[in-house]
Amino acid sequence: MDSSENHTSSKFSKNELRKRSRTYLNRQCRIIVRNLSYKITEEMLRSDFERFGNIEEVNILKREDGKMVGCAFLQFSQREESDRAIQEMDGQILLGRKVEVHYAKDKADYSRIKREKIKEEDAIKAEDDNDIQIKDEDDDEDDDEDDEDDEDDEDDEDDDDDDDDDTDEDDDEDDESEEDEKDIKPSKKQKSTVKKENQNNEVEEGREVFVKNLPYEVDASELKEIMSQFGIVEKALINKERISGHSKGTAFVIFKLKDSAQLSCRQSLKLKVHDQIVEILPALRKADIMNQEKAKREKQAKDSRNLYLLKEGLIMAGSPAAKDVSKADMAKRLRLEQRSNEILKNLNRFVARERLTIHNIPQNFTNEELRKTVIKFTSRKPKECRVMRENRPSFGNASGASRGYGFVSFPKHEIALEVLRKLNNNPAVFGKNSRPIVAFSIEDRNVYNIRQQRLEKSRLNNPTYQKKLEELKAKKLQKLQSRKESRREALQQLVVAPTALLQKLNHKTRTVELSQKKKQRKRDIEELPFAGEMSKEGKSGIRSMRKITLQSNAHMKRIKQDRKEEKKKRTKQEHARNRKAKEGIRKVQQKLNVHELRKEDAFFNEAIGKYKNMITQANKQPVRRKWYSE
Repeated sequence: MDSSENHTSSKFSKNELRKRSRTYLNRQCRIIVRNLSYKITEEMLRSDFERFGNIEEVNILKREDGKMVGCAFLQFSQREESDRAIQEMDGQILLGRKVEVHYAKDKADYSRIKREKIKEEDAIKAEDDNDIQIKDEDDDEDDDEDDEDDEDDEDDEDDDDDDDDDTDEDDDEDDESEEDEKDIKPSKKQKSTVKKENQNNEVEEGREVFVKNLPYEVDASELKEIMSQFGIVEKALINKERISGHSKGTAFVIFKLKDSAQLSCRQSLKLKVHDQIVEILPALRKADIMNQEKAKREKQAKDSRNLYLLKEGLIMAGSPAAKDVSKADMAKRLRLEQRSNEILKNLNRFVARERLTIHNIPQNFTNEELRKTVIKFTSRKPKECRVMRENRPSFGNASGASRGYGFVSFPKHEIALEVLRKLNNNPAVFGKNSRPIVAFSIEDRNVYNIRQQRLEKSRLNNPTYQKKLEELKAKKLQKLQSRKESRREALQQLVVAPTALLQKLNHKTRTVELSQKKKQRKRDIEELPFAGEMSKEGKSGIRSMRKITLQSNAHMKRIKQDRKEEKKKRTKQEHARNRKAKEGIRKVQQKLNVHELRKEDAFFNEAIGKYKNMITQANKQPVRRKWYSE
């Protein structure tokens, strides 16, 4: 009995070995096809791959809910057939998507490679802690289906599709790992550091590219589809404006492989998106960008024309400052911006730092009235205040009709900037429909130099001006002396601390007070909701015609939406008034009806009550009396 049992067991082991050897040989001819379209079917795959040899099995991977993953396994009978299929079909386009064809790896090999990759990534993270290139967009990005596809592809490579037990075990392991992750919740700092490290790795590995000159109407999903022709795309991030949320025309694309990123960069200035040529460049780290910007600043000459001041006071469509701005005002603003761009093509012209232009001035305004309005709303006295007029006198205006704009100048740039932010687009100055359009004026350098020379000459020749200067100097000296004396008196009273230390303390307190005042002034200016954009040195304020037209279209859309909302509000208010009126009419009618009924009842009682009483008396039976007397 024992010998027979041993014989059967040895036979079984041999059969098992044969089966295993067959499956191993079959696995050598098994290929995986990635980045498939979700519209693909088994018949389509067979028709495309059957020309290379006999296909024993086609397995299109799907999730539990029935949705396709985007990859499939094909089992060939011979190694030569699978080799030919990989050589000819890798990189081909099926249903508008570039396909990747490789040999399917064994589960043990794949897990070993995965572990090695994780170790390499950990080593890279430990070595390099540099930041990635700044990405100008809101963090509101949706995870696309293709990200999940890639993860599922990796999981599906691990799984043996024929063995259900292996898949169940993998699922159990995944569930256990998910539970472990839930138990150990990382902190916000850890998450941010991990995110930065991942982004840094993407740039260092060369998997991330920067896309320029992208059409504004392209969204993240569409860009992902376009760039997937070069390889599997993990993420597509479109840079957006901070206030309006409109696209900036640039984006970042993260590929799964470095080769696909390099291939996309080769197609720079060749790829067309919506009939617009796109530029694709490799993404850079934050440190590299900063170094490049420094080098550019060193090479570039200083902005002697003050072009950055053109951005000051711009009203961007979709911003809170653009609310309730009329169509005519916005059109005028954009026209003036175009005109200033044309004027500045002449290199002799520059943007003045102390002089402002004010448009939308009412026709009846004089120089004195404009001065009073500026002082009223800004509490700053202008050095120059002039309303521009026609050369010829007109009816009712001996000095000439007003052109609707004027100039205001101040002794310092900071004061002019403060006045601009307080007056620009302020609905309380000239009215809601014609708000003041305030900007820094554009001057001609030759004219400016001639004017300055004349001023200097007139000051030198003017003895009163020199006397004034001397008087001002004397006043300043007196003020300084009085301050010093007051400090000495205060210090004489305090005997505890030495004089040098007290002077330092006084100086510190004074500097702190000045800084607090400046900060408060900045807060007051920033709190103005109508002021518009704020300029920064080094950033040019000149916008292209394309951007200006986009702004006008966006503002028109906003006006239409506002009008629709106002119309809805009016209709609601009218309905509410009609209801109230109807309810009031009903109440009045009910009161009248009740009053009339009461009148009718009273008349009925008066007129018919008599007859009623007579009938009741007639119907009464007569009282019988006795005929005899007792």
